[in-house]
Amino acid sequence: MKKKKRYANAKDVLPEELFEQIQKHYTGILWVPAPSRFYQERRDLVLALHLQGISSQEISNLAGVTTRRVNQIIAAERKNCQEQFFAPAPEG
Repeated sequence: MKKKKRYANAKDVLPEELFEQIQKHYTGILWVPAPSRFYQERRDLVLALHLQGISSQEISNLAGVTTRRVNQIIAAERKNCQEQFFAPAPEG
C-alpha cells in the first residue's frame, strides 16, 4: 500500500520571492505547525475508530499517523480517564 504524501515542497507552493527569502534566512530551522484544531480533530478520529474496534494499523492508515502515534493517543486517553475516575473528591 502506498503511503500518502504528508508534506508539500515549499518551493512548489510559495511565491518564488517569498520562498527565496525564507530559504535565505531560515533553511533547516523553520517548522510550521498545523493549527491545534487539526491535531484535536485527528485525535478525536483516532479515538472514535479505536472505540469501533478498528486495528491500530488501519487507524494509522485512515488518520495519516504512525501506529506508534495511534497507540500514544490511546494510552494518553486511558491515562486521562483513569486520572479523572480516581481523582480525590473535592472537600467541602
